Amino acid sequence: MSIRTLVVDDEHLARRRLKRLLAEHSDVEVIGDAGDGDEAVRSVLELQPDLIFLDVRMPGSTGIEALEQLHEQLPDTVRPLAVFTTAYEEHAVEAFALEGTDYLIKPIDRDQLTRALRRAREALWSRRGRDAEDDGSAGEEVSSSKPAHVAAHRAGKIVNLALEDIGCVAVEDTITWAHTPQGKFRLKAALHEIEERLPSPPFVRVSRSTIVNLEWIDHLSPLFSGTYKASLRGAIGVEVHVSRRRARRLRELLGW
Repeated sequence: MSIRTLVVDDEHLARRRLKRLLAEHSDVEVIGDAGDGDEAVRSVLELQPDLIFLDVRMPGSTGIEALEQLHEQLPDTVRPLAVFTTAYEEHAVEAFALEGTDYLIKPIDRDQLTRALRRAREALWSRRGRDAEDDGSAGEEVSSSKPAHVAAHRAGKIVNLALEDIGCVAVEDTITWAHTPQGKFRLKAALHEIEERLPSPPFVRVSRSTIVNLEWIDHLSPLFSGTYKASLRGAIGVEVHVSRRRARRLRELLGW
């Protein structure tokens, strides 16, 4: 699979460096570049790339404004994936709200880029797999259309959390937390907003305050009046309450 890629940055040296790093990946084909948001929109419409690396702060239209224009002009089935690049972290939440595939902080290094390309490949495989399905499946719910990550906060930093690393999302003292093998991360959204963003399954609401990733459940322990305790495996190692009303569906999904 060749990934047709457009590089957008107002700094010539930044574009040249990124294109040099991308050249190390045999499945990436850089088909053009652009120096501002308006040129980026024109180039996307003309070249139809699979992926764009999009600087957030540029003269004229910003990268976020350019992506907003593309959202208005192109259906999601043909709109390119977007990886935002910037020296400023404060735009991350807004960028993710526009369904950016990733968010890279300059100066971009090889490890950052490799992780971003891995996520882009996964998203493109999912999209192309859906395109290859016959029309009879168009009305089915497809969880892979959901984003592959969420933006989270810890120690004053904004980080990318891969969905597969999240064991559960729980509200504790009005704060929404994602529990991962690397610890707890704060999510700046209400639980019902997070639930809408997550693919279901594997993410399932098990109580008023908790969403669980089925893939992290180690075992269920019956409690009383039809309620359960779900124990998460491995480094996450937390236990969550499963309400009686939601226990039946959880057991059906697990096949237990």
